[in-house]
Amino acid sequence: GFTDHLYEALKRAGLSVFRDDDEIERGKNLKCELDKAIRGSQISIIVFSKDYASSEWCLDELVMILDCKDTSRHTAFPVFYDVEPSEVRNQKGSFEDAFSRYEEQLINAGSHTETGKGLMKKFIQKIVSVTEQKLNRRVLSVPQYQIGITSRVRNINLWLQDKSVDANILVIYGMGGIGKTTIAKIAYNLNFHRFDSSSFIANVKQHSEQCNGILELQNQVLSNILKGEKGRLYNVHEGSIKINQAICSKRVLLVLDDVDKLDQFDALLGTRVFYPGSKIILTTRKKALLGAHAAHEVHRVKSLSFDESSKLFSLHAFGQDHPIDAYVKQSERLVRHCEGLPLALQVLGKSVGVWEDALSKLEEVPHTDIQKVLEISYDTLQDDYDKNLFLHIACFFIGEKKDETVKVLEKCGLHPTVGIDSLIGRCLLTVEQGNKLMMHQLIQEMGKGIVRKESPKEPGRRSRLWHKDSF
Repeated sequence: GFTDHLYEALKRAGLSVFRDDDEIERGKNLKCELDKAIRGSQISIIVFSKDYASSEWCLDELVMILDCKDTSRHTAFPVFYDVEPSEVRNQKGSFEDAFSRYEEQLINAGSHTETGKGLMKKFIQKIVSVTEQKLNRRVLSVPQYQIGITSRVRNINLWLQDKSVDANILVIYGMGGIGKTTIAKIAYNLNFHRFDSSSFIANVKQHSEQCNGILELQNQVLSNILKGEKGRLYNVHEGSIKINQAICSKRVLLVLDDVDKLDQFDALLGTRVFYPGSKIILTTRKKALLGAHAAHEVHRVKSLSFDESSKLFSLHAFGQDHPIDAYVKQSERLVRHCEGLPLALQVLGKSVGVWEDALSKLEEVPHTDIQKVLEISYDTLQDDYDKNLFLHIACFFIGEKKDETVKVLEKCGLHPTVGIDSLIGRCLLTVEQGNKLMMHQLIQEMGKGIVRKESPKEPGRRSRLWHKDSF
């Protein structure tokens, strides 16, 4: 029936959906469990049909939903299927009491009516779209502070929403740490619901360097675009063909983050024949990555202005958008050294307790050498335990699960549980989906660079070896 199709459509959209008739375990108090489920949800979709008023259970459920709406931020979203709102409004008895009590709230919440069964598919798609908008749904995590982002995302949003443009591909380029990934994530979150399918593939360069890395990325693209309906891929050539077949059949939004080689792009896009209205975004440090191989537009990410930089730095350092009085001059010097690079502003902003030491080191650093600026965050770590922990993770454990890494590093006497929290607090490390340890590529390169400097010409004299060519 209609509710079955709606339920499946909401699940396909990636929403967590509860339905009372098959998701309450047998033997449990149904009313208690239903109340718990309603209060644990952000939104309730109430489907009013011709038979609704004849069900005492539905009426009780309606009262529970609207009571929850009264006492919390819960949203009630009415849908009238094969019935006019006036027909429901004129019912008698307990239903009349419930509806009259909350009629204004339900109308204000917005409603949708469908009486033509032939239009069911479009009607359901509209409900899913409105539900996602009401939830203000974000698929990808983004930084807490987004200074200067609005103006930098505006033109990308216009391109994503313009169906008339000839170029299906947008290249977002700029130096490492400038905010390319953050901009792409925000643009994705704002627009993914406009497409039939979408996929955001993070850290393409890093993953492609691993064994079967491209194949795993192809599996992820297909799984996202086909919404789980796919078989396992066994080689890259097969993956390219199947991806091409998938993106030729529907409007897709595909974001490939941190691409540095053309063959990565080719493997993840097939023959570059797209369904009308599809959009592909690449983030890269290389403006000319695609050359003349495909029609595309380019968007350069500019560094932050001094005022934007000062606000972002202050938010990380002081929790407000301007420096506290005692640190105005030090803040200004540190901000100027970061040259509008968000990553550097974030990392140095978290080093507030050791600024004097950091400033003395910064005076010796050329303005263009961001690696040396980031290295100061390593130099000012609390002790050798944290420094060794940082280098171990940068060289060996990026992409590994936190719990398993802690077990290994405990045997090295590095107190990893406390140390990892310290590195996270300094914005040198993050724990992402799947409880995996991740690090910005520039920060990881900085850590490996520190180890290389121990013996530039003789790898065997270094404290750590991670590449097969070193052995």
